[in-house]
Formats: sequence, structure tokens, C-alpha cells
Amino acid sequence: MQNQLSDKDLLAMCQTGNESGFAQLYHRYAKKIFNSIYRILSNQEESEDILQETFVDFFSRSDKWHLVLSVEAWLRRMGVNKAISLLRKNKQYFTPVDDLEIKDDGEDELLEKEWRECRLTDLENVIDQLTGVPKMVVNLYLFENMSHDEVAETLGMTAVAVRSQYHRAKKKIYEELKERYNYAG
Repeated sequence: MQNQLSDKDLLAMCQTGNESGFAQLYHRYAKKIFNSIYRILSNQEESEDILQETFVDFFSRSDKWHLVLSVEAWLRRMGVNKAISLLRKNKQYFTPVDDLEIKDDGEDELLEKEWRECRLTDLENVIDQLTGVPKMVVNLYLFENMSHDEVAETLGMTAVAVRSQYHRAKKKIYEELKERYNYAG
């Protein structure tokens, strides 16, 4: 069995036109990138289209590959940006939010504890029911491990607005999970 080639080796193969390099990179990252896109769009066909566009764009930009520190991160960022652009193109614009700083550490600690105790599938289902900006903020922050500042930059919002959206979404998620588990406390 052949040793797994590094991303750098595969990119070098791609630059020489070796189709195996393209195929291996695609198979290595397609599922992860698709999941990131799907969490934003919640539409199988659109997510598949964006995934294909992401890889086509990536492979057509070989002149930029020397800037790539992580192929996975680069592809994920491209896919997420394309998904957000599609939502904007489809006129699913972001609603401006008052720049309010909402902070209640006790409530945040309680919410975090409840989230850790719930089943992941229930949490994913509840997050999937969110729409628009709150859904994107939660997915980018929790699943893409972006900071509030990175989410703000990606969505063209202020970091304060992102924190506000995240806080509101967490509350909504908490209330839905509380209802599902018939938690009275």
C-alpha cells in the first residue's frame, strides 16, 4: 500500500497535470468541505454545486498555491464564502442588528453546560432550524471554529453584532432544547 502523500506533494502533482493529484485532494477534503457548506445552505443540491465550484476555482488558481498553508482551511474558506455569496445573490440579505453588547455570564455558563449535556444530533437539528444570519453565525463560530471577529469579517458585520446574534441564537437553541427535554428548571 502506498504511503499517503502530503498536500504539498499532491499540489506538485496537480501542477504537472497529474490527474491523480487532483482526485486525491478532492477525495481527501470533499466531504468535510461539503459539510461546512451544507451547514450554511441546508440544501443538498446547492451545496453540491458550491462544492464543485470551490474545487474548480481552487484547482484553477495554481498561481496562488504557494500562499496556501493549509489546503483544507483554504478550501473551507472558499466554500463558506461561496455559500454566503449564494445566499446574498438569492436575496437572503442580513438584517442589521442593533450594536448591543449583551452579557450575562451566569446565563452563558448555564447555556454552555446544557449544550454539553444534550445529544449532538438534537443540537444539530435545532441549529438547522435556525435561519439566516443566526444560523450562519452559529455554524461559523461553533463548527468552523472561527472567532467572532473572523465571523464578522466574513459576513460583513461588526463583531458586536455577531456576538449579539450568537447570544440570541444560543438562547433560542437553549429554549428549544429545554422544551425537547421537558426541562422545567
